[in-house]
Amino acid sequence: MQSIKTFFHAIYSHVKRSCVESTEYFLPHHAFYIGMIGLFGFPLYYLIWTYVFPQPYENITLRLLGSLLFGGISLIRFWPQWMRRHIHLYWFVTMIYALPFYFGFMLLKNNGNLAWSMSMMAGLALLILLAYNWVLFITLFSIGFSLALIAYTATSDDIMLENYLGQLPVYLFLIVTASITFYFPYKLKQEKLKVLASVGAEICHELRTPLMTIQNNTYGLHKHLPKLLHGYELAKANNLAINSIRPDALKALEQSVHHIEKEVVHSNTIIDMLLMNLRKTEPNTDNFGYFSMAEIIQEALYRYPFDSARSKQIVKTDLTNNFTFYGSNILMMHVIFNLIKNALTFTKGAAESSIEIVLDSDTSANHVHFRDNGKGVSLLDRMLIFDNFYSSGNQSISSGTGIGLAFCQKVLTSFNAKIKCYSELGEYTEFVLSFPKQLKKDGI
Repeated sequence: MQSIKTFFHAIYSHVKRSCVESTEYFLPHHAFYIGMIGLFGFPLYYLIWTYVFPQPYENITLRLLGSLLFGGISLIRFWPQWMRRHIHLYWFVTMIYALPFYFGFMLLKNNGNLAWSMSMMAGLALLILLAYNWVLFITLFSIGFSLALIAYTATSDDIMLENYLGQLPVYLFLIVTASITFYFPYKLKQEKLKVLASVGAEICHELRTPLMTIQNNTYGLHKHLPKLLHGYELAKANNLAINSIRPDALKALEQSVHHIEKEVVHSNTIIDMLLMNLRKTEPNTDNFGYFSMAEIIQEALYRYPFDSARSKQIVKTDLTNNFTFYGSNILMMHVIFNLIKNALTFTKGAAESSIEIVLDSDTSANHVHFRDNGKGVSLLDRMLIFDNFYSSGNQSISSGTGIGLAFCQKVLTSFNAKIKCYSELGEYTEFVLSFPKQLKKDGI
């Protein structure tokens, strides 16, 4: 009995985790478009199947219910916080209703005719893409099609299932081939993310230990080195027999403690950036609050580990149109870190490198413009630049992991904000971060 409970608990956990992954992959960036497709697609095809290419059976009530579900998805960004906690369940129910249940029920009611056989194949293909793995797909299909069979038998006088046996091999072929071509690459991508996160976390752990030791020793140097240098100056002033130190070396020694402390802070910042970028879970919104964008940008520029003074000097800011946003100051700072790193990477080699950070606003939103005069981003790259593990093919300039901008988009989505990329090859790249107006803080 215990083994059966363990088995079903494992299945439940796997389905729940897969549903969360599907929700987090599709809805943060594509909810509006997915919602619009369903919202208008259901009534549109009612008109097509009723008046243009009439079918034996149609049901406007079921179609309106489907439109209602997808309308809710298109408005997710406006959901209150208490509703967002149930977004995974809402997505699960919507997938069951819109694909295996609705397409299965209409296929059965239309006696498996050509139009609905092809529609069922399209529905299965979409379900495979949305489900993400075998267990979730089988669960969604089993629940949805079982409900379709129940609804069909409850609303039909003559039940005929023989017509569908000849279609089963086609559906099985679609399921197997589409799953192989989609699930395996996805699985490989997930394993890559897990390995990268594991290796990154292990490296960070190994680096933090010596950094902590250096930081502790630096505290002792900071306390006692000035006394030793003062003793040297006194000995030199009183003509005692001592080994002389060159003035430039003495000056460097005086500044060494500050330099060591700065490098330790910078190294810890880089480690924090790496761990933050590798974080797979959605940002925790419980600790969100209102923050000044200008203050965060200034602190990010102060903390960022620039390679040289020149690198820091090419970053120009115009923060006069400051605004507040609702989110996390720590996560926003790491977004700025990533954008600075990206801009510095692609302005290397430019004759007159320039990076500009400008705040402004319009009637609809507040904006952060992050512009550089680097080599630019191609149209293809702009279409994929926010995907995990995608990086520019120009490896002579960049050897990044392709997770920084994906992290930025995930964070900004949790702020109910957006990020867009505009660019011309050889001219410039500009990232525009758009934040909703905060009535409470902006006084609008």
